[in-house]
Amino acid sequence: MKKPQHTFFAWVLVILIIFAMVASGGAMFFSGGGVPSSDSNTTTKAANPVADYQATKARIEAMVKQAKLDPGNVPLQTALGNEYYNAGVEAETVATTETQDNFKHAVEAYQNVLKTNKDPNVMVDMATSAFKSGDNDLAEKSFKEALVIKPDFINALINYGIFLSEAKQDWTGALNQWQKALPLAQNSSDKAQIQAMISQAQSQLKASSSNGTSNPATNGMSNPTLKK
Repeated sequence: MKKPQHTFFAWVLVILIIFAMVASGGAMFFSGGGVPSSDSNTTTKAANPVADYQATKARIEAMVKQAKLDPGNVPLQTALGNEYYNAGVEAETVATTETQDNFKHAVEAYQNVLKTNKDPNVMVDMATSAFKSGDNDLAEKSFKEALVIKPDFINALINYGIFLSEAKQDWTGALNQWQKALPLAQNSSDKAQIQAMISQAQSQLKASSSNGTSNPATNGMSNPTLKK
C-alpha cells in the first residue's frame, strides 16, 4: 500500500505545473497529484477512477469490521488511515461530497495509532488529512509536533510549508520550511523542485513588498489535491 508520507515530492511536481498555468494571473496553487506508479494498475486507475474508488471503499468496509474486532491493532489502524486517505484523494474526482468525511475518518484512524505510537510519519499523514478535512488547527499542531520529534524530517518540512502557504497565506513561514528542506534533498531533481518552490515563495513575497503588505493578497495554492 502506498504511504502518503512517501509522495510529497509529487506535490512539488504538480505545484510547478499548475503554477505555470496560472502565473499570468498572479495566482498560485498546489496539488498533490501523485507520481504515476510503475505497477500494472496505473492505466486501470487512470481509466476507471469510479471503479477504483469503489474498490477502495470496499477495502475500507472490510477493514472497519476487522478493526471493531481488534481495536488495539496498530498496523491495522495505520492501514485503515491510509485507505481513508486514498479514498479522500479519489473522492475529490469522483465523489466530492464524500471527500471531507474520508479525510476525517483518516484522522480518526491515525489518532488511534498515535495513542501508543508517536510516529512522526503518522503525525504528518494525520496533519495532511486534518488539513484536507478543514481542521487547520489540528493540522498545524500535528505538523509542529512531528518537527519537534524529527526536525530534519523533509516530508514534514515540505508539507508544512505547503500548508502555511495554502491555509494561512503565510509565504514567509512556507519559505522558511522549504529553505530548511532544501539541503536535505537526496538528489538533484528533488533539489531543483524545492528550489523552484522557494523561488515561487520569494516571488510572492516580493510582490507583497511592492504592495506594502506583509504577505501577498492571494488565496495561496488553491484547490489542493494531496495524493499519495
